[in-house]
Amino acid sequence: MAIVSTCTYDSRGMLVRPDMLAISRAKIRLDLDTGEKPTFDRGHLHVFVVSDMGVTAEQARERVSVRLGRFFDRAEAVRGFREITMKKSQSKNRLNLNTTISYEILYVVEAAGRSRSRSPESPHAGYQRGWSTVTPG
Repeated sequence: MAIVSTCTYDSRGMLVRPDMLAISRAKIRLDLDTGEKPTFDRGHLHVFVVSDMGVTAEQARERVSVRLGRFFDRAEAVRGFREITMKKSQSKNRLNLNTTISYEILYVVEAAGRSRSRSPESPHAGYQRGWSTVTPG
């Protein structure tokens, strides 16, 4: 389970970002979960990590792009889904020289009365061609 916390809003109705400790605890629970499936509980903030490796960096990018596509295809079909942040990290295994690319996605599934309207065009429509709005890790 990768629930970070319940949604909390400030006096202006803006979503309050959870503290780093809550995010870290959720990531630990995610690491211990063998299901590797994102959670979409309404009224909660969630974290999910999409990761893949390849013999080359290009192969790793292609593989992780497919996984990201699957995640966003499913997530954007969930009413109230909104991405908060996405951080990319890349590493190279020193033994076999494989490259691993990971994206940590913090997102919210807001309750029915709270969800913002989304434009019909997904901001992730071009995910397989590369990410331009990703925050480097």
